[in-house]
Parts: sequence; C-alpha cells; structure tokens
Amino acid sequence: MGGASGEYHKGMSVRNSRALSTGRGAKSKSGTRATRSSMIITTAEEIRQRQIYLYEAGKDPEERDYHTSAHTKDPSVLLPSQNSMLGSDGLACKSGPAGLEMAEIPTLQQVSGKNKITPPEKESIWIRLFRQIFAGIFNVLLWCTIVVEIGLIYTGLSDDAITPIILAAVVISAGLLQWWTELKAESMMDALSGMQATAPVPVVRRSKGKRMELMIECDDLLPGDVVFLKSGDRIPADVRILWCTDGMEVDNAALTGESIPEPRDPSTAEEGSPPSHARNLAFYGTTVVKGNATAVVFFIGDSTFLGKIASSIQSARSKSTLEIQIEHFVHLIAVVAIIVGVASLIATSVSGHDLGEIISTSVGALFAQVPEGLIPTVTISLMIASQKMSDRNVLVRKLDAVETLGCVSVVCSDKTGTLTKGDMTLREMVYFAKPGSMSTDTDFAKTNPKDDVGLGSKMLRAAVRNNATVVQGPGNYTGSPTEVALMKAGVEAWGEAGAKEVMGTDTLYEIPFDSANKYMFVAEPAPDGGQIFSLKGAPERVLKFCKYVYVGTGAKASVQPMTPEMLDAISAGAKGLMKTARRVLGIAEKRANFPADYDWDKATGDHAKANFLPDMVFIGLFGIQDPPKAGVKEAVEDCHDAGVNVIMITGDHPDTGTAIAKEISIIAEGDDKLPFTIITDKELADKVPSGDTFVDDGSEEALRLEAFWTQVVVHARVFARVTPIHKQLIVQALQKWGGKRPDGKVYGDIVAMTGDGVNDAPALKQANVGVAMGIRGTEVAKDAADIILLDDEFSSIVLGIEQGRLSSENLQKSIAYTLCSKVPQCIPNFMELVGVPLALNITQVLAIDIGTDIWTAIAYAWQPKESALMARLPRHPLVEKIVNSGVLIYAYGYMGMMQMACCWLAFFFLAPGMIANVGKGSYTPEEALINTTASTLYYYTLVVGQIAAAMATTTNAESLLKYMAPNMKLNICIVFEIAFAAAVIYVPSFQGVFKTTGLTTTQMLAPWGTFIIILICEEVRKSAVRSKQAPVAAPDGLKAGLLAS
Repeated sequence: MGGASGEYHKGMSVRNSRALSTGRGAKSKSGTRATRSSMIITTAEEIRQRQIYLYEAGKDPEERDYHTSAHTKDPSVLLPSQNSMLGSDGLACKSGPAGLEMAEIPTLQQVSGKNKITPPEKESIWIRLFRQIFAGIFNVLLWCTIVVEIGLIYTGLSDDAITPIILAAVVISAGLLQWWTELKAESMMDALSGMQATAPVPVVRRSKGKRMELMIECDDLLPGDVVFLKSGDRIPADVRILWCTDGMEVDNAALTGESIPEPRDPSTAEEGSPPSHARNLAFYGTTVVKGNATAVVFFIGDSTFLGKIASSIQSARSKSTLEIQIEHFVHLIAVVAIIVGVASLIATSVSGHDLGEIISTSVGALFAQVPEGLIPTVTISLMIASQKMSDRNVLVRKLDAVETLGCVSVVCSDKTGTLTKGDMTLREMVYFAKPGSMSTDTDFAKTNPKDDVGLGSKMLRAAVRNNATVVQGPGNYTGSPTEVALMKAGVEAWGEAGAKEVMGTDTLYEIPFDSANKYMFVAEPAPDGGQIFSLKGAPERVLKFCKYVYVGTGAKASVQPMTPEMLDAISAGAKGLMKTARRVLGIAEKRANFPADYDWDKATGDHAKANFLPDMVFIGLFGIQDPPKAGVKEAVEDCHDAGVNVIMITGDHPDTGTAIAKEISIIAEGDDKLPFTIITDKELADKVPSGDTFVDDGSEEALRLEAFWTQVVVHARVFARVTPIHKQLIVQALQKWGGKRPDGKVYGDIVAMTGDGVNDAPALKQANVGVAMGIRGTEVAKDAADIILLDDEFSSIVLGIEQGRLSSENLQKSIAYTLCSKVPQCIPNFMELVGVPLALNITQVLAIDIGTDIWTAIAYAWQPKESALMARLPRHPLVEKIVNSGVLIYAYGYMGMMQMACCWLAFFFLAPGMIANVGKGSYTPEEALINTTASTLYYYTLVVGQIAAAMATTTNAESLLKYMAPNMKLNICIVFEIAFAAAVIYVPSFQGVFKTTGLTTTQMLAPWGTFIIILICEEVRKSAVRSKQAPVAAPDGLKAGLLAS
C-alpha cells in the first residue's frame, strides 16, 4: 500500500468515474465542491476497505508484524475484491481483458502511493557537521575552555591568543575529518543503491472491456495488478500466484535464509496458515529461479513483507561503546580538572598573586588536566582503521563502529551468502569403484566428457545434460540452483566449450524435473547408433527404475544386477551425504535402440514411464551443497583465538546448519550432541517474550525465559529455522545475559551481527555492530548496518576486530601519555604554599600541552600493533574502560611521579643557589635569574620525561628492544618536541613569552638521565609482565600490565 497507507482519507483530490456519477444533481458551486469532497473521501475509503480485506480478520494494517489472508482466498474471490479480474482463459490471464480498470488507476495511485519502501530519514549534512564540532560532552568542555581563554584576553587578564586559536582549530579539524569520512561512506552507499535498478514489469490491465498489455515500472505497480513473472525475475511486490508452470521455484534466501529454492503452487492455502509458509505467495525482493507464473499484486511498498521488516529498524541506534567510554572519561577528567583548578585558585590566592595572575594560573591548571588531543586522536585513529579496512573492501559507515568491533565478544552470522558461497556446488560423486563398497570422488578435473568408461566422467556428462544455461561466460548461469551446480562442475572441469558441446547434443525426448516426479529424464542419440537415456533426481525415485548397476567402470561388461546388498550400500552412501547436509541426487542411464524414424514427439509421459525408464543402470550419487567460502574456517578459528565466539543464525534446516558449522569450526567435533548447542525454531516457539524485548519484572514468563536463555547464550552455536524476529531476540538475549565474568557478574556480550538478507535487518540494527554484505546484501540490510563488506568476505571481520582493538589500544596509550605530565604540571602551584618559587608557569604548561604533547598524542593513531594484540580476550567497555584505574595509576601514580621526582631534582640541584631561594618573599636580580634557570630546567626535564613516556607507552608489555620505533610520525613528533623545547629555551623572543633562559651544556644533557631512568624502569616492569602473562593475556594491557608488576 506504499507510503500512503493509513492516510486514505486525507487530501484526496482525484475523482474516478464512480465519484463523478455520484455527484449529479448538485445545485450550487459551493454545494458542488462539498459533494465532490465527500465523493472523493468515499472512493478512498472504498479502496482502503479493499486493502483491509486482504489482512487477517481482526488484524490492524498498521501493526509491525506481517499479516495477510490473500493466500487463503480463492482467486475468483480475491481479484473481484480488488476490482480486478481474471482473463477469459482463467487463471493464466493470457487472453481477454484482465487486471485493473485503467479509469481507476489515478485514484488508486493517490490512495496506495508508490511501490517503494520508505527510506530511513537522513540527517542534514550541515546539522551533522554542527553536531560533530559542537555536540558531545568532551567538545563542550573544550569549547568552554576556549570561551574562558577568550574572556581572559577580552578583559585584559591574559594576552595569550595562540592557545584558544590552536584549540579551536583542533576541535574543528577533528569534526570536519569525521564529517567528511562519514559523508564519503554515505556517497558510496548511494552509489551501491543506484547500481541495483529494477527492470519494468509486464502487466495486463483493461480499458473499456479491452485488454492492455503494458510494461510498468516497478514503482508504479498497484494492488490488484496482474503481473507475469519468468525465471530470473525479481518479484516486484508481494503477489498471490494465480497460475505457474510445474516445478516453479523461488529463491527466498533474502527473506528466510533458506539456501535451497522453494517450490510454488497456486493452490489456495488453508485458513489460518502462516503466510510465510504459503506456497502460493511470492514476496517483494525474492527471485524466480525456475518456471513462469501469473500473479496478482496484493501488497506494495511499506505494506510488503520486506517493507514491514524495513519499518521495524527505523529506530535510532543506541550509543556506541566509544561514546560511552569517552563520556566516562570526560566526567572523570572534568572532576579532576575542577578540583585541581579550585585548589590552584586557593593556592595562588594564598601566595599573594594579583587577580589576573590568579585567574590565569587557575584556568591554566584546569586546562592542563584536559587531554586536548583526545578528539583528533580518536578521529584520526578511526579514520586510519577505516582506510585500512577500505583497502580490504570494507566500507565503514560510522567511524565509531570500528572501535566497537574491537570490543566484540560474539559474532552472530547468517549462513547463506555470509559463511557460505550462497550458490549450490557439486561437492562429491559417489559410485561403486569396486564390488561391495562405494567410493567418493571429489576431483572432477580428471573427468572427460568423451570418456564412456570412467564412472566419474559418465556421471558428470549425464548431469550436465540439464536445463541450466550458460550465459555470457562461465560465471553467469540461469536455471534452478541444483542444475546450475551440476553445470558449473562441468564448466570448471572441461571449460565452457566442453560443457556447451555436451549441451549441444540433440535432445530426442525430455521429462523436465518437477516437484511431483522429482526426477529429470533425457533421451539423446548415441554416437555409435541407438540412444542414450539418462535419469537423475531424488535417489529413491531413480532407484525405482534401476535393475542394474555399474561396478568398477562404465563399460558394458561392468554392468551387474542390482542386489539388496547394493541397495543397502547406496542407501548408506546417501545417508552419509545427508548427514553432512548435502542435497543428494541419484543418476542412472541405459542404452536403447529405438528405430531411427521413431516419432519422439508423440511419446506421452505415461508411455515414457512404461517404455523408456524401466531397467535403468544405476551409476552413482551426487552430493550438492552450498559450501563454505574460502577462508571462513580460518577466520572463525582466528576469532576463537582472539576470545570471540562465533554463532550461526540461519533460516535453514538444522542438519544443514550443523554440518556447515562443524566444517568451519563453529562446533567442535562431538559438541553438537551437547544440550543447548543446536537450537531450532520449535525450541524457540514458546521462548519469545510477549512484548518487544525481555523484561525483569519477576513474572512467571520472565523467570521462565531467563532460565532458558541464560543457558542458551553460553552454549548455543547454531540457531536453525529462525525467523527475523527470532534473530533480533537472540541478539537481545546475548546483550542481556551473555558476557558472564569469572566473578559471576553478567555484563552482556558485545555483539556483531553479519548478514545479507532482509531477514537479517532487525538483528543488524539491534547488534552493537551490524555488518552487511555488499554484493548479495539487500538495501534494507545495508541501511541497517554500520559496516559493509563490499566483497562479502567474512574473513574481513577479523581484520575489523583487529583494527578496532588497535584503535582503542592506541587511544588508551595516547591518553596515558597525555596524562603522565599532569602531576608535575600542577604540583608547582601548591609548592608555592611552602615557599618554593613557581617551578612551572602557565605559559610553560601551555608550551608542553599545545606546543608538543597534542601532536605527539595524535601521532599515536598511526601506532602499529603489538604482537599479542589478537591473543587477548576482548575488552568489555563496562568492565575494562579505556580510561580505568590502571591507566590513572600508571599516568599519575607511576610515570607522573617519576617525572616529577626528576623535575624537582633538576630544579634544586642543576641550578646552583636554588635551594637558598626557598622561603624568600622577594628576590634580587641574581636570585630571580636562578629562579628562571631552575624553572627552565623543570620545564626542560618534563619535556624529556614526556619523550620517555612517549617511548614507554608505545607498548604495554613488549620490549622496546624488540618493538623498536616503527611509528615514523611519532618519531618526527619527538624530534619536534626537542627542537621546540630548544627554541623556547634559546630564542630570545620565546624567552620573553615563556619566561625561560639559556642553559649550559651540562644543564642540557643532565635531564636526559630522566629518559634513561624511565626506560630502564619500564623495561623491568614489562619483563615482569611478560613473565606473568597467561597464554591468553588479560584484556586491558596498561591496567593488567601495571598491576601484574
């Protein structure tokens, strides 16, 4: 019913012939207008009532869940209810007037709207830019600092205009970078959408009793339109099948997750049967893979099955883990900064400074506690990770999703098209290589289409004789997936030319595959005269016609009578293939010698069964499967090594899902027998909450659900036959009851959901990180996702996890580095209370924070990983925060204390006479010079200490002797720090601003002892950490590293 559903009574302005006729006899102009208005409303309401008729009795069309009764209504009732009609030939509608009346189309269009799913509302790019620059508590804190600095300049209490300018530039630049990156990702999404245009649809309508055959754009289809579908077509709306060829199949993988196409049948379904299981319905966005059909449209746009799912994911996503982490850090730093600022205000007031100096120093002390490089470091770090992922065909739509991916503890993945190729593939051929036992052959390349003796060659040649057609090269096929799988095997073994040669052989007679017979029969001329009959299909159907069997070779002399022992061996072989989730086909052949002038066209199906099919010679079995993608098994094992569980969530059969899960290491051998490992829709039937999500209200339902799901989230590895709502609830359950820690506390798992279908979209939206496939993925899935895998490779997720962990680790290192200097920066203010001259003035603090530290902190974004990065358990943001007690102890209580001790040593002992100046209220010029020299030494020693901190914090546990200094940008920043410090000390104009003086050679070299002391202490600490590390390291490097030592 499109975007206008539920709005039929509003703003209608189009009249049809019925409305006009109703308006006769109007007496006045105003009366005519009123009458026409009421006529329009009546017409719109009539159409609305037609649509309501298509819903289940008592169901509200505006409900989120999908309901319809179209599949339970006979076409002779259904079409007239929509003012549509069947053709003169009945259900096929191939002749005579049929479909909707053209005169009613304008009104229908006004009422029903376009056959489009309403896209998610997009935020204005300018509002988004404003939000990136000014919104967020950290940005607010920085802008407040900038405003205070400007206020001090305006009131004449400060002349430092550089600090607010630089700080504002940093904040604006970071916002612009993130804004531009997300806009680029959005433009790529728009480009992907534009590549998926829909072809016009053949439709029949009627006009004044005449038949009109039209090609209608998909967007212009209306409820009641009669459409014609053929193999390869995308279903343009939700349709009720009126007529179809025998054996018609539809690929519902995008909606249901079923990897095997489902047959369609126009028969009316029983009252009360669910529409998702109805074989006479086909849904918007799915594909016809075999056969032709005539169908009537009953739902369009937002009212379709796809549209209902799309509308359920329109809600805003919750805050990312990075946003939560930064808010926590900002609150922490804000408290520290305010305490330090107030304490500095008191200290400077007691020390007798003038008002301007008191305010400037206090604001500077507060400002010194704020890590100004945080926002650009976060942005650049995530941009680098995003670019690295882009190089691997991974599109990051939301930058902070990268960091969240690094915290992921569970990856929930759809099977079809994500873990598997999404295409049926021939995996095995099984035949009697010797008497008494069947052998499995997987090397199809050794077969030859002209080889009449090899059983493998004979099997594959007969298999290629099917209805699949090679189109535009060996990579593009049409036909049913099973037939295409056999054709692909032939093309890959013999090349396209070889396969075409087999397909080019004349067909004398054919019985196509259909759901009733479950086999396909082909008769073709034999090269040496006579005919070759081949039969393939369900093993039990093929074996009914088999009297003999090939053993050893395909030569005539190798034909043996079929014995009960052979039947048992064939049955065991078929069961063995089925246990590994193979779709099993049997194949047989025989030689015939019908006359050359035999009239094959007159042979009926019954005649063929009686004369062609009996006494066939059984050749073997085919095992066909949608196989795992290359590299998926290794990617799953890499996830396990990184402490990340992988769970398969599929709409497919449990046996199919379990077999694939075993093959790609999701389930260890034997674990499928354990309780709760494999969960099916039957087990979930009564385990779904009555509301939209789980609640903790102590009710019987809540306790029952908790008892079930607390077991499931720990043990489940495969969920099979699940619906889209099930998928969403599984993610919710993991987020609620997963993530149990060793101390018994439950924090919830951080969940990544991968998928490509519409059925995955609600779960993609619910997950902490939604990952959609770019090639097979539907637009609904992509809109719901944060990350798009442009090449559909599941293995790219491991790269994403690694990049996410690296981003958060580098951010943590950057913050730790920045915080190291805060203690030695603020303590000099308080030392004035005991008579110590001010060791570090506000301009020197700003020289460290703005002149050097901010750029070095940003350089951490390019820091390469440590070797143990993916050997750690994932970091849970509620347990191991980026800025936690370990980071604060490291920065304030460990590194900061070492720096401060070295700074005071330099202050008192490298400036001769400094100790004598302690306690004096006034100073001679000579004593003032000593104070300036000591202050310069304190500043310079702190710079050297920060250089040591920059080197030390590049690794958590790995020795610098092994790690070295691979980050060239950080190395450049360190060189810049040294050069800038030298300029502050020796350039006369800088000396006046920063209140410094030139130092002697000894005074310049001695502080480097700080560098050596810190690095030696760090190497000892890291060595102790490495000796205590378990095989899987603790998740938080700095915290665990410090506390372990």
